[in-house]
Amino acid sequence: MSERNSSHRGERQKYFNVYFKKLFNETEFNAKGQALKIIHAYLSVGCLWVLLSDEFVGYVFMHRSSILLISIVKGLIFVIFTSVLGYWLVYNALKKAIDSKDRMKMANDELEKSNMLFKAILESSPEVIVFALDNEYCYTAFNQRHKDTMLQIWGKEISTGMNILDVIGTDEDRYKAQENFDRALTGKSFSLVEEYGDETLSRLYWQNYYSPIISDDGKIVGMTCFVLNITALKIAKEENEYLSYHDKLTGLYNRKFYVETLKQTDVPRNLPISIIMGDVNGLKLVNDAFGQQMGDELLKLSAAAIINACDSDDIIARWGGDEFIILLPKTSAKEAEAVVSRIKEQCADKQVNAIHVELSFGCATKENADEELGDIIKNAEDSMFKHKMVESKSIRSHIIKTIMNTLHEKNPREEAHSKRVGEISRKIGMAMCIPDIDVRTLNLAGFLHDIGKIGIEEGILNKPGVLTVPELDLIKQHPEIGYRIIKSSYGISEIAVAILAHHERWDGTGYPNGLKGEEIPKFARIIAIADSYDAMTSERPYQIVMTTEEAIRIIKKNAGIQFDPIIAEIFVEQVFNCKWDSYS
Repeated sequence: MSERNSSHRGERQKYFNVYFKKLFNETEFNAKGQALKIIHAYLSVGCLWVLLSDEFVGYVFMHRSSILLISIVKGLIFVIFTSVLGYWLVYNALKKAIDSKDRMKMANDELEKSNMLFKAILESSPEVIVFALDNEYCYTAFNQRHKDTMLQIWGKEISTGMNILDVIGTDEDRYKAQENFDRALTGKSFSLVEEYGDETLSRLYWQNYYSPIISDDGKIVGMTCFVLNITALKIAKEENEYLSYHDKLTGLYNRKFYVETLKQTDVPRNLPISIIMGDVNGLKLVNDAFGQQMGDELLKLSAAAIINACDSDDIIARWGGDEFIILLPKTSAKEAEAVVSRIKEQCADKQVNAIHVELSFGCATKENADEELGDIIKNAEDSMFKHKMVESKSIRSHIIKTIMNTLHEKNPREEAHSKRVGEISRKIGMAMCIPDIDVRTLNLAGFLHDIGKIGIEEGILNKPGVLTVPELDLIKQHPEIGYRIIKSSYGISEIAVAILAHHERWDGTGYPNGLKGEEIPKFARIIAIADSYDAMTSERPYQIVMTTEEAIRIIKKNAGIQFDPIIAEIFVEQVFNCKWDSYS
C-alpha cells in the first residue's frame, strides 16, 4: 500500500476512533442508566412487597394455615411479577443497545461513503491540488497531485505530519508561503494567483484558495488550500489582451491602440509631434497575381522595414489594410523626413516574387499646442496620397512587367506567344482602320491577354498531356485573374475587359460569362482570333503544329460559331491577303 493511502487511512482511523469512542461512551452511559432503572424498580417493588404484604395478610387472615398458603401464593406472585417486569426492562434496554449498534454501523457506512466520495473528488482531476495543515504548518492531509508537485518542484517526498516549511527549498518561497498560511490561520479566507516552480515550470499559473479549519467550539485548528491550474486561461487572457491592441499579421500595434495612445501622447511636453503615414504600393496587384499569402508577405516585409528604421520609443501601427502610421513624439519635420529615408533604404533589398517592397509616405508635424492632432494626421494622409498618385503609374508598370517576367519564367513559350498575339492583334486593328491610339492599346491588351495565368500552377501550365476536368476548370480562371490585375493597374478599361472576355465565343458558349455576338467587347473578339491562330500554328506539347492554310480553314469554319465572322474575314483577306471564298 502506498504511503499516501496509509496516511489517508491513518487520518480516517483517527477520526473513527474519536467518533466511536464518543458513541460508545454514550452507549455505556445509557446501559448503566437502564441497569439502575431495573435495580431501582426491583428494589422498590421488593421492599414494598416485603413490608406491606405480610401485614396485609396477617390482618386479613387469622389462621396460620391460611397465612402459610397466602405466603406461598404471595411469593409466586412476586416472582412472576418481578420476572415480567425484569423481562420488559431488560428487553427494552437490549433493544436500545441493538438499535444504537445499528445506528453506529449505519453512521460508519455513511462516513465511509463520504470519505470515498471526498477522496474520489480530490483525486479525480490532475489539475487540482489540495492540502491541509495544522497550526504548526504540518500536513494533516493532501492529494496525490500535491505530493507529485512538491516532489517535482522541491525534490522531496511528503508525508502526514511533515512540516511544509521544511519541504520548501528557498527562503523567499518559504517566507511567502508562511505569510499566506498565517493569514489563513488567523481566520481569513482568500484567493490569489501564483506562479509555481523554477524555470522549468515558469509558465505554470495557479489560482490558490486558502481557508481556515474551524472546530465545533469555534477554534482554528488548521487551514486548507485548494489550488487550480489556470495556465491555459492565463495564457489565453494574455493573448486576447495582446490581440486587442496588436495586428495579428505584422505584430504592430493596431488602430485601436494607436487612437488611445494619441490622447496620452498629445501633451505639450512631447512637442513637436510628427506623424508619418505610409501606404504599401501594389498590394492589390500582388494579391490578385500571386495570392493573399504573397500579399501578406509583402505587408510583413513592409512592417519589418519600418521597425528597423524607427527607434524603440516610436509608436508604429497598422492603420488599415495597406496603410501604416508612425507617431513620433519630440520629433521635428526634418527628423521625420530622415525616418522616411531610412525606411526606404530598408525597403531597397526586400522583395516578394521579384516585386520590390515600396511604400508611398506623407509627413506632418504638430508644432504648437493649440493645433489639433487629428488635423495633423489628415495632413499626413493627404501628403501620402499626393506622393502615391505621382509614384503609382511607374510602380504599377514595374509590377506588371515583373508579373509578366515571372509568368514567362514559369512557362517560357508564353513570352513569344504573348508578343505574337499582341502583334497579330495590332495588324487586325490596323486592317479594321481603328484609330492609332486604340491600335496601341489593342497591341498591349494582346500582349497581356494571358497575364492571369500567373495564378495557375506551373505544373498545369506545362503539362504535356491532356488536362483533366479540374485542371481545365483552373485554367478557365485565368481571364478573371488577369482582369483583376489589369483593372487595378491601368486606367484604360478596354484592356481589362478585353482580357476578361477573350475566351468568349460568338455563339455564347464561351467563358467566363457566356457573352454572345456583339455583347463581346471588340478588342476581345480580335484577340480571340489572334490567340487561336497563334496557338494552332505554334509548337505545343499537346498538338501538332498546323500550317497557315490549315489554321485559316479552321478559323473560317468556326466563323459565326466561335469567332466574329466579319473580323475573321478581315483577318484572312487583309492580314494574309488571301481570298476568303477560296477556303472551304
